[in-house]
Amino acid sequence: MSKELTLTVISPDKILYQGKAESVILPGAVGYFGILPGHATLVSQLDFGLIKLHTAGKEFRIAIDGGFCEVRNDQIRVLTEGGDSEDDLSHDHAVELLEEAEALPVSKDKEILLKKAKVRILLHER
Repeated sequence: MSKELTLTVISPDKILYQGKAESVILPGAVGYFGILPGHATLVSQLDFGLIKLHTAGKEFRIAIDGGFCEVRNDQIRVLTEGGDSEDDLSHDHAVELLEEAEALPVSKDKEILLKKAKVRILLHER
């Protein structure tokens, strides 16, 4: 059994992450769940939230806008509609996104933009 996972996170625009991890926490549709090496095969819907991966004693975070994941043979593949890593987006820019979304009139689009902005703010909170 391997002691590492291989994680690939893909959005339509770019590969958000591709590399090794010791453990991964994913934002499932009904709550967060963790994956360790040797995990059973799994396909799951994902919600807006943070992917938290641990490697070499460090935590790395990726904000995603929902999607799906597949876990098989210590490989995790995440397909998401969009996302950002901690390095892609500053806290100040995330706050600007939230303020812009809050200023919109009530609509389904506003709800989605609010979720995206709130998840981006969480990227920088520890």
